Amino acid sequence: MLRKIKYLSLLLAVSFSICSCEKVIDVELNTSATQLVIEGNITNQPGQQTIKISQSVPYTETNNYPPVKGATVNVTDDQGSSWIFTETTPGSYTFGPLKGEPGRTYSLKVNINNVLYTATSTMPDSVKIDSLDVKVFNFGSEKQKQAQVHYKDPAGVANQYRFILKVNGAQSRSVYAENDRFTDGNNVPSVMFFTGKNNDDNQLKTGDKVEVEMQCIDKNVFIYWNTLSQQSQNGPGGGVTPGNPPSNISNDALGYFSAHTVSKKEMVVK
Repeated sequence: MLRKIKYLSLLLAVSFSICSCEKVIDVELNTSATQLVIEGNITNQPGQQTIKISQSVPYTETNNYPPVKGATVNVTDDQGSSWIFTETTPGSYTFGPLKGEPGRTYSLKVNINNVLYTATSTMPDSVKIDSLDVKVFNFGSEKQKQAQVHYKDPAGVANQYRFILKVNGAQSRSVYAENDRFTDGNNVPSVMFFTGKNNDDNQLKTGDKVEVEMQCIDKNVFIYWNTLSQQSQNGPGGGVTPGNPPSNISNDALGYFSAHTVSKKEMVVK
Protein backbone atom coordinates (compact mmCIF):
# COMPACT_ATOMS: atom_id res chain seq x y z
CA MET A 1 0.00 0.00 0.00
CA LEU A 2 2.84 2.35 0.93
CA ARG A 3 4.55 1.57 -2.38
CA LYS A 4 1.35 2.54 -4.29
CA ILE A 5 1.08 5.85 -2.39
CA LYS A 6 4.71 6.69 -3.24
CA TYR A 7 4.08 5.84 -6.92
CA LEU A 8 0.98 8.06 -7.07
CA SER A 9 2.82 10.91 -5.35
CA LEU A 10 5.67 10.66 -7.83
CA LEU A 11 3.23 10.58 -10.78
CA LEU A 12 1.40 13.67 -9.52
CA ALA A 13 4.67 15.52 -8.99
CA VAL A 14 5.83 14.75 -12.53
CA SER A 15 2.44 15.75 -13.98
CA PHE A 16 2.48 19.03 -12.03
CA SER A 17 5.98 19.86 -13.22
CA ILE A 18 5.00 19.22 -16.84
CA CYS A 19 1.87 21.37 -16.60
CA SER A 20 3.78 24.14 -14.84
CA CYS A 21 6.35 24.50 -17.60
CA GLU A 22 5.34 26.95 -20.31
CA LYS A 23 7.47 27.38 -23.39
CA VAL A 24 7.06 30.62 -25.27
CA ILE A 25 7.10 30.06 -29.02
CA ASP A 26 7.77 33.03 -31.23
CA VAL A 27 6.14 32.61 -34.63
CA GLU A 28 7.85 34.63 -37.33
CA LEU A 29 5.48 35.63 -40.09
CA ASN A 30 7.82 35.91 -43.03
CA THR A 31 6.56 38.17 -45.77
CA SER A 32 6.95 36.66 -49.21
CA ALA A 33 8.89 38.41 -51.94
CA THR A 34 6.87 40.67 -54.18
CA GLN A 35 5.80 39.35 -57.57
CA LEU A 36 4.75 40.90 -60.82
CA VAL A 37 0.99 41.08 -61.37
CA ILE A 38 -0.35 41.33 -64.93
CA GLU A 39 -4.05 41.81 -65.73
CA GLY A 40 -4.56 41.79 -69.47
CA ASN A 41 -7.75 41.77 -71.51
CA ILE A 42 -8.42 41.64 -75.24
CA THR A 43 -12.15 41.71 -76.01
CA ASN A 44 -14.40 41.64 -79.06
CA GLN A 45 -15.66 45.12 -78.19
CA PRO A 46 -14.15 47.82 -80.44
CA GLY A 47 -12.19 50.41 -78.50
CA GLN A 48 -9.23 50.68 -76.19
CA GLN A 49 -7.69 47.43 -74.91
CA THR A 50 -5.75 47.53 -71.62
CA ILE A 51 -2.91 45.64 -69.94
CA LYS A 52 -2.31 46.58 -66.29
CA ILE A 53 0.98 45.78 -64.57
CA SER A 54 1.63 46.15 -60.85
CA GLN A 55 3.62 44.67 -57.99
CA SER A 56 2.19 42.42 -55.30
CA VAL A 57 2.42 43.46 -51.64
CA PRO A 58 2.76 41.38 -48.45
CA TYR A 59 -0.55 40.25 -46.97
CA THR A 60 0.14 42.33 -43.86
CA GLU A 61 -0.11 45.52 -45.91
CA THR A 62 -3.10 47.25 -47.48
CA ASN A 63 -4.19 46.16 -50.95
CA ASN A 64 -2.51 49.10 -52.64
CA TYR A 65 -0.51 47.61 -55.47
CA PRO A 66 2.34 49.80 -56.79
CA PRO A 67 2.17 50.27 -60.59
CA VAL A 68 5.05 49.02 -62.70
CA LYS A 69 6.33 51.69 -65.05
CA GLY A 70 8.52 51.53 -68.12
CA ALA A 71 7.55 48.09 -69.40
CA THR A 72 7.56 47.12 -73.06
CA VAL A 73 4.20 45.54 -73.90
CA ASN A 74 3.41 43.83 -77.20
CA VAL A 75 0.40 41.78 -78.33
CA THR A 76 0.29 39.66 -81.49
CA ASP A 77 -2.25 37.29 -83.03
CA ASP A 78 -1.98 34.09 -85.05
CA GLN A 79 -2.65 36.02 -88.26
CA GLY A 80 0.59 37.99 -88.03
CA SER A 81 -0.81 41.24 -86.66
CA SER A 82 1.11 43.08 -83.93
CA TRP A 83 0.26 45.93 -81.57
CA ILE A 84 2.58 47.87 -79.27
CA PHE A 85 0.82 49.06 -76.11
CA THR A 86 1.87 52.42 -74.66
CA GLU A 87 1.81 53.50 -71.02
CA THR A 88 -1.04 56.02 -70.71
CA THR A 89 -1.06 56.16 -66.90
CA PRO A 90 1.43 54.60 -64.45
CA GLY A 91 1.21 50.82 -64.84
CA SER A 92 -1.60 50.96 -67.41
CA TYR A 93 -0.70 50.11 -71.02
CA THR A 94 -3.27 50.61 -73.78
CA PHE A 95 -3.84 50.30 -77.51
CA GLY A 96 -6.86 51.35 -79.48
CA PRO A 97 -9.04 51.24 -81.27
CA LEU A 98 -8.67 47.48 -81.45
CA LYS A 99 -11.32 44.76 -81.75
CA GLY A 100 -10.49 41.15 -80.96
CA GLU A 101 -11.87 38.38 -83.17
CA PRO A 102 -13.34 35.07 -81.90
CA GLY A 103 -11.27 32.05 -82.92
CA ARG A 104 -7.97 33.91 -82.96
CA THR A 105 -5.14 33.24 -80.54
CA TYR A 106 -3.51 36.28 -78.95
CA SER A 107 -0.03 36.31 -77.45
CA LEU A 108 1.26 38.76 -74.86
CA LYS A 109 4.90 39.72 -74.33
CA VAL A 110 5.92 41.96 -71.44
CA ASN A 111 9.56 42.98 -71.03
CA ILE A 112 10.61 44.52 -67.72
CA ASN A 113 14.31 45.13 -67.08
CA ASN A 114 15.18 42.47 -69.69
CA VAL A 115 12.94 39.88 -68.01
CA LEU A 116 10.32 38.49 -70.42
CA TYR A 117 6.81 37.43 -69.41
CA THR A 118 4.57 35.70 -71.96
CA ALA A 119 1.02 34.37 -72.20
CA THR A 120 -1.44 33.19 -74.84
CA SER A 121 -5.23 33.10 -74.92
CA THR A 122 -7.70 32.02 -77.61
CA MET A 123 -10.91 34.02 -77.88
CA PRO A 124 -13.97 31.69 -77.90
CA ASP A 125 -17.07 32.22 -80.00
CA SER A 126 -19.55 34.65 -78.52
CA VAL A 127 -22.49 33.51 -76.39
CA LYS A 128 -24.95 36.26 -75.57
CA ILE A 129 -27.15 36.89 -72.55
CA ASP A 130 -30.78 36.26 -73.44
CA SER A 131 -32.34 38.04 -70.48
CA LEU A 132 -32.04 39.08 -66.84
CA ASP A 133 -34.64 38.68 -64.14
CA VAL A 134 -35.00 38.43 -60.37
CA LYS A 135 -35.01 35.13 -58.50
CA VAL A 136 -36.89 35.29 -55.20
CA PHE A 137 -35.80 33.01 -52.34
CA ASN A 138 -37.96 32.38 -49.30
CA PHE A 139 -36.17 32.17 -45.95
CA GLY A 140 -38.96 31.55 -43.47
CA SER A 141 -41.08 34.67 -43.48
CA GLU A 142 -38.43 36.68 -45.32
CA LYS A 143 -37.96 36.97 -49.06
CA GLN A 144 -34.62 37.67 -50.70
CA LYS A 145 -34.12 38.91 -54.26
CA GLN A 146 -31.08 37.96 -56.35
CA ALA A 147 -30.11 38.49 -59.99
CA GLN A 148 -30.56 35.66 -62.46
CA VAL A 149 -29.06 35.56 -65.96
CA HIS A 150 -30.40 33.39 -68.79
CA TYR A 151 -28.40 32.19 -71.79
CA LYS A 152 -28.34 29.35 -74.33
CA ASP A 153 -25.20 27.20 -74.16
CA PRO A 154 -24.03 25.93 -77.57
CA ALA A 155 -24.23 22.16 -77.88
CA GLY A 156 -21.17 20.01 -78.52
CA VAL A 157 -18.64 22.71 -77.63
CA ALA A 158 -16.80 23.12 -74.33
CA ASN A 159 -17.69 26.56 -73.01
CA GLN A 160 -16.47 28.52 -70.00
CA TYR A 161 -17.93 31.72 -68.64
CA ARG A 162 -17.12 34.52 -66.23
CA PHE A 163 -19.73 36.99 -64.99
CA ILE A 164 -19.32 40.46 -63.50
CA LEU A 165 -22.26 41.68 -61.43
CA LYS A 166 -22.79 45.34 -60.54
CA VAL A 167 -25.60 46.79 -58.45
CA ASN A 168 -26.04 50.56 -58.58
CA GLY A 169 -22.55 50.79 -60.04
CA ALA A 170 -20.87 48.79 -57.24
CA GLN A 171 -19.24 45.53 -58.34
CA SER A 172 -20.02 42.43 -56.31
CA ARG A 173 -17.12 41.11 -54.26
CA SER A 174 -17.97 37.56 -55.31
CA VAL A 175 -16.33 35.88 -58.30
CA TYR A 176 -18.65 34.10 -60.73
CA ALA A 177 -17.27 31.44 -63.07
CA GLU A 178 -18.92 28.36 -64.56
CA ASN A 179 -18.63 25.92 -67.44
CA ASP A 180 -21.05 23.72 -69.37
CA ARG A 181 -19.94 20.39 -67.93
CA PHE A 182 -23.54 19.62 -66.87
CA THR A 183 -25.41 22.14 -69.04
CA ASP A 184 -24.06 21.52 -72.55
CA GLY A 185 -26.64 22.64 -75.11
CA ASN A 186 -29.15 23.73 -72.47
CA ASN A 187 -31.01 26.92 -71.72
CA VAL A 188 -29.18 27.94 -68.55
CA PRO A 189 -30.57 30.04 -65.68
CA SER A 190 -27.70 31.15 -63.43
CA VAL A 191 -28.26 32.91 -60.11
CA MET A 192 -25.62 35.33 -58.88
CA PHE A 193 -25.75 36.13 -55.18
CA PHE A 194 -24.59 39.70 -54.69
CA THR A 195 -21.89 40.35 -52.10
CA GLY A 196 -21.57 43.96 -51.03
CA LYS A 197 -19.33 45.67 -48.54
CA ASN A 198 -21.88 45.20 -45.76
CA ASN A 199 -24.19 42.29 -44.95
CA ASP A 200 -27.19 44.56 -45.48
CA ASP A 201 -26.12 44.98 -49.12
CA ASN A 202 -26.27 41.27 -49.95
CA GLN A 203 -29.67 41.32 -51.62
CA LEU A 204 -31.49 43.34 -54.24
CA LYS A 205 -34.08 45.97 -53.45
CA THR A 206 -36.81 47.55 -55.52
CA GLY A 207 -35.33 50.26 -57.69
CA ASP A 208 -31.81 48.81 -57.78
CA LYS A 209 -30.06 49.03 -61.14
CA VAL A 210 -28.42 45.72 -62.04
CA GLU A 211 -25.78 45.22 -64.72
CA VAL A 212 -24.34 41.84 -65.72
CA GLU A 213 -21.37 41.33 -68.02
CA MET A 214 -20.93 37.84 -69.42
CA GLN A 215 -17.50 36.84 -70.73
CA CYS A 216 -16.79 33.75 -72.83
CA ILE A 217 -13.30 32.71 -71.72
CA ASP A 218 -10.85 29.96 -72.61
CA LYS A 219 -10.02 27.02 -70.35
CA ASN A 220 -6.86 28.41 -68.71
CA VAL A 221 -8.56 31.69 -67.83
CA PHE A 222 -11.53 29.73 -66.47
CA ILE A 223 -9.22 27.78 -64.15
CA TYR A 224 -7.91 31.11 -62.82
CA TRP A 225 -11.35 32.59 -62.10
CA ASN A 226 -12.86 29.32 -60.90
CA THR A 227 -10.06 28.94 -58.35
CA LEU A 228 -10.74 32.46 -57.08
CA SER A 229 -14.45 31.67 -56.96
CA GLN A 230 -13.91 28.59 -54.79
CA GLN A 231 -11.69 30.54 -52.41
CA SER A 232 -14.18 33.39 -52.08
CA GLN A 233 -16.98 30.91 -51.28
CA ASN A 234 -15.02 29.50 -48.36
CA GLY A 235 -14.21 32.95 -47.03
CA PRO A 236 -12.83 33.65 -43.55
CA GLY A 237 -13.09 30.59 -41.36
CA GLY A 238 -14.07 28.41 -44.29
CA GLY A 239 -11.23 25.98 -43.75
CA VAL A 240 -9.32 26.75 -46.93
CA THR A 241 -6.13 28.78 -46.95
CA PRO A 242 -6.23 31.26 -49.83
CA GLY A 243 -3.48 30.87 -52.39
CA ASN A 244 -2.48 32.37 -55.70
CA PRO A 245 -4.68 31.01 -58.49
CA PRO A 246 -2.86 29.30 -61.38
CA SER A 247 -1.83 31.96 -63.88
CA ASN A 248 -1.43 31.52 -67.63
CA ILE A 249 1.52 33.95 -67.57
CA SER A 250 5.11 32.67 -67.58
CA ASN A 251 8.01 33.39 -65.25
CA ASP A 252 6.01 33.08 -62.01
CA ALA A 253 4.00 36.22 -62.65
CA LEU A 254 0.59 36.53 -61.01
CA GLY A 255 -2.63 37.48 -62.77
CA TYR A 256 -4.04 36.49 -66.16
CA PHE A 257 -4.17 37.33 -69.85
CA SER A 258 -7.64 36.85 -71.30
CA ALA A 259 -8.96 37.11 -74.86
CA HIS A 260 -12.73 36.93 -74.45
CA THR A 261 -16.08 38.04 -75.82
CA VAL A 262 -18.44 40.32 -73.93
CA SER A 263 -22.23 40.46 -73.63
CA LYS A 264 -24.03 42.87 -71.27
CA LYS A 265 -27.57 43.32 -69.99
CA GLU A 266 -29.16 45.75 -67.53
CA MET A 267 -32.38 45.80 -65.56
CA VAL A 268 -34.11 47.72 -62.78
CA VAL A 269 -35.45 45.61 -59.92
CA LYS A 270 -39.21 45.83 -59.47
